[in-house]
Amino acid sequence: MKRGFIPVTCHCALLAVLYVLTFVLSNLDGYLTLLCLETGLCKEQNPFMRWALNVSPLFFLVVKNLAVGVFGAVLFGIGVRYQKRLVLLSFIFLFFCYLWVVVFHFYFWWA
Repeated sequence: MKRGFIPVTCHCALLAVLYVLTFVLSNLDGYLTLLCLETGLCKEQNPFMRWALNVSPLFFLVVKNLAVGVFGAVLFGIGVRYQKRLVLLSFIFLFFCYLWVVVFHFYFWWA
């Protein structure tokens, strides 16, 4: 059965892959942020995450993982249920945003 612009099975699989990859990039971003902050090369710009970081680095990682995990799970659920193009495009956009941030971390670290 075809709903939307790609077959349902491909749509669900693509959403699952994007969800996992986005979560992995988010974790990598969190660890690279802590490494960058520890060396004094950068500072956290997000006020909420700065507050979480002031509580503790572990709390920072837990909050970051919960936020991305819960938001991603809700987006994934909506995408699987309704097969909307906007959900898939949102995941693709989120994935590339995290990819850019991680590449920026590596560039900043080794430049």
